Amino acid sequence: MGETWEDRMDMAISLAELSIESIPINALMAIPGTEMEGQAPLSSEEILRTIAIFRFINPTANIRLAAGRKLLPHNGAVALRAGASASITGNMLTTSGTTIKEDMQMLHDMGLTNKTAYTNVGTCGAH
Repeated sequence: MGETWEDRMDMAISLAELSIESIPINALMAIPGTEMEGQAPLSSEEILRTIAIFRFINPTANIRLAAGRKLLPHNGAVALRAGASASITGNMLTTSGTTIKEDMQMLHDMGLTNKTAYTNVGTCGAH
C-alpha cells in the first residue's frame, strides 16, 4: 500500500516489543473500482523478504500468510520456507482464497503436517 522498508521494520519491531503472538502478513490485491486499483503488486521477492524479516524480529510469533498468496509461486508454499508458520485459509474480506483441501495438499506436498489452531476440549462436569 506504499509503505517503505523502514515502515515495515518499525512495524515488525513494534510487534516484537508488544509480544504479539500472531502476525498476519497481507499483500495488497488491488481491486478494480477501489482507490488502490492502480497500485502495482509487490514482487514475490519483496513479500518473501518481508516475511523473513518479520520472522527474524519475531522468532516465536505465528507469522500467518493471509491476503496476497496468489502473488507467490505455488500459492504461497515458498512463504512457509521463508518464515511463515501458518496460513489463513478460505476467502478474505474482498478477495478469494484457498480451500482447506488445497492447503492440506500443499502441506502434504511439502512434507509438512497441519497443527490445529483450536481444539474444543469440552467443559468439566460442573458446568
